[in-house]
Amino acid sequence: MTSPAAQLESALATTIEEKTARGRTDQLPSTKGWHPGARIGATAELGALLAYNDDGSTGICNLENGRGTWLNLQPQDRKQDHRPYSVWRWMAAYNGRPACLMGRLAPGGARLELHASDGTVAEADVVDGTFAAEIAVDMAGLRHARERMEAHEAASAEGRAEFERLMADSRTEMTKLRVRVYDSTGTLLYDGAAINATD
Repeated sequence: MTSPAAQLESALATTIEEKTARGRTDQLPSTKGWHPGARIGATAELGALLAYNDDGSTGICNLENGRGTWLNLQPQDRKQDHRPYSVWRWMAAYNGRPACLMGRLAPGGARLELHASDGTVAEADVVDGTFAAEIAVDMAGLRHARERMEAHEAASAEGRAEFERLMADSRTEMTKLRVRVYDSTGTLLYDGAAINATD
């Protein structure tokens, strides 16, 4: 199952079925009007597919080994006056996984690139105004993330404090990635940090 439409359909069906079984029918996504957007890790162990609905809803489908497994509804896009994209999800590189950035391009934005300080560049998948990009990069502050977490009981005060420190380190590392957004003629619209304090 590698077609975006099939992955979206699978994620939507699973989400509705599981929420209904748990009696969470007040939180069901709409059953109609969904369209697949940009994606990363289409057939990887873990990937993501952005989705949008005719009613204005947006979401991110979790992908596992090419199959859509869940649809997480996203809040409406926040207005971004200072940059031509909004962030729906970001994840720093740790435990061998690449860093990723996903969201929506503003009107006029046609191409988005992620740039690492070592010169590595990754071009985002762009579909119907949504974008998804991942980049293999060494984030020094997160090299030992797993060991840091495993050194404490997850439910302990120390474990929670270490998790908060890791989140802060993740945000710091993500701000070192740069985003460049271009319009359809190749004109640079934005060159700056991948995320900001509100993402």
